[in-house]
Parts: sequence; C-alpha cells; structure tokens
Amino acid sequence: MVKLTPTMEKELQGFRVSIRGNEDSKTIRNVEELISYAQARTGAETSKIAMSMWFRRYAFFVTAQLYMVSKHRLAWEGTLGDMGVLDDPEDEHWLPDFLLKTNRWGIVPEKESSAALQTILSRFGADAIAPVSKTTKISKHVLWETIWSYAVWMYSELLKLPDIKARVETDINCLLEDEIWLNIERRSPFKRFLGGKTIPESMNPYKRMTCCLYYRIDGQEKCAYCPNKNS
Repeated sequence: MVKLTPTMEKELQGFRVSIRGNEDSKTIRNVEELISYAQARTGAETSKIAMSMWFRRYAFFVTAQLYMVSKHRLAWEGTLGDMGVLDDPEDEHWLPDFLLKTNRWGIVPEKESSAALQTILSRFGADAIAPVSKTTKISKHVLWETIWSYAVWMYSELLKLPDIKARVETDINCLLEDEIWLNIERRSPFKRFLGGKTIPESMNPYKRMTCCLYYRIDGQEKCAYCPNKNS
C-alpha cells in the first residue's frame, strides 16, 4: 500500500476528488437513484439529459484515475461502491466533489500499466456507462466522449512534463488500441474521437464529435466545442 503525499492529494483535488472523510457524502446505490438525483439537481426535462449532465461531473473522477496511473503509476484499489458524492445543495452550478471512502493505492509496475488502464476503463467507465445507457437510451459514445473531453486535456498537460513524457505517450497509445477495450467496446472510442490527430493538435481548438445536450438545460447554450455549434 502507498500513502499519498500532500502534493498528490492536492492534485486529486484539482479533479474534484478527495480522500478525506466526510459524513455528509452521498452514496449512489443504483441507476434509478442516480437519475432521480441528477434530474433534481439539473432540472433536466428527461433522464437522458440529466445523465449526460451527470457524466460531465463524473468524468472528472475517471480522469483522475487515469492521471494517477499515468503520472505516478499508482492505482486506486476501490470500486464504484467506495465512492461518495459531496454535494452542496446551494451550489447552483452543481459541481460536486467525489470522496474516495477507501484510501488504498497500489504501485503499478511498468509492465502492468496497460492492465491498470484497462481496469479503469472497465470498472469506472463501462460499469458506470452500461446501466445508464441501457436505462436512458443515451448513446455510449456520448458518455465516453465526455470522459475523453477531460482525459485529452489532462494528457495534453502531462505531455509537457519531460521526465514522464515517454511513458505518457505509451499510455495514450495504449488507450487508442482496440486490444485494451476487449470486453468493453468493440473498438477504441478514444481513437475515434481523436480522429487521427495528435493530442496537442486535437486541443487547438478542441471539438467534440457528439453533443452532450448541455444546451437542453434551461438557461444554457451550446458549448464552445459542441459539434452543432453553428447549426
């Protein structure tokens, strides 16, 4: 087991992830409870829109897991059931924090980095996306791209660090290969979203391939990176 340094804890907080205990954290037990919670917080007219908005928040949590593996070669050993949501009901922008109730981290040997990334895609990606997509009929690609939207930004920043650039590039290439998506998706959706560009190229400027439906929330407009921005 590895104890995170104060610097690492602060890095996680940048993704709205905390490891400090809080009795007020909310545990989401099933997809129906999650939908009810998301609709109440967003005022979305449909469960499909509400869950798309939830993934705009939840994507921070998944990206944080990828970050810890790629930057520090550390993997959180918890599950979705070990995650709590810290939410201020007075926050009109609905920006919850995610509490890791289990503070267990394991060292990821270099030869096992791809397996660690695959575990994240499966345990925190597919296991969260599948029931939501089945229940609300929202496309899995929309939800995967919401995660990718944060991951691509995160990786663009890690690529600026000379001491780990080579292994970050290795991790990125791994995430773009179909093999790592075995039993998750037929092909790498991340490769599709990147569209043949490099990470830096995709950020200048960043554009989504799918629409997250943000503009369907009362009072909101299409995002700057929405594929339907000019339609």
